[in-house]
Amino acid sequence: MLGSGLGWLLLRHGWTMDSIDRIVISGDTGLRAEQVAQAGKLSFPQPLFEVSPAELERQLLRDLPVQAASIERRLHPARLEVHLLRQTPVARATRQQAGLRERGMVDADGRWIPLSANSSMPMPLSAITVHGWRLSQRLAIAKLLEDRNRFQGKLQTITVHPDGGISLRTSNTGRIDLGQDRGRLNEQIDAIVQLRRTLPPDLLKPNQGYLDLTNPDRPELQLPVTTVPASEAPIP
Repeated sequence: MLGSGLGWLLLRHGWTMDSIDRIVISGDTGLRAEQVAQAGKLSFPQPLFEVSPAELERQLLRDLPVQAASIERRLHPARLEVHLLRQTPVARATRQQAGLRERGMVDADGRWIPLSANSSMPMPLSAITVHGWRLSQRLAIAKLLEDRNRFQGKLQTITVHPDGGISLRTSNTGRIDLGQDRGRLNEQIDAIVQLRRTLPPDLLKPNQGYLDLTNPDRPELQLPVTTVPASEAPIP
């Protein structure tokens, strides 16, 4: 009985990380041990065996801009070896948080990447901006980013509206409305590509109306309403 009690005390207190320097980070993420400790709610001195590697990995994936995390406990000396794989930003993004607009980035999977003053982030792979990012639309955003090179003209913005609808803008078209039906997203992308090939170029100029593709089987081109000056209006 005494032996088991001493064993428990040794496991709990015999291997204790006495400072934050016992968190050893590898991987090109620019993150610091202080950020790992904060995300994992670690305080020092910290008993090594009170840290669950699996739980800490989940916390880091949730709270830090990483796409993979691996944690190992080492005994001599007591330390945590943390290997992190950085998220690669593909586009800039904004989202609403508690009534305030927050700036960040998104990766190829449409996942939000927070901006941090304490770590450096590479430039995104594209000049696209995602406005109004929402977790519920992550997969649709990822698909549009994946197919961005299929559009005739550079994809410039992806906008998620408060009602869940999505609209796009490219460098040589006006607004393209996709609506809320994510089940037809592949058809809508195919329709954009096909219409750019078949419609006269002057019909899809920027700021010249918008293309309604909520039903890709029946695309509608909505042209702007032009007003005629009263002096030029026909006399009845």
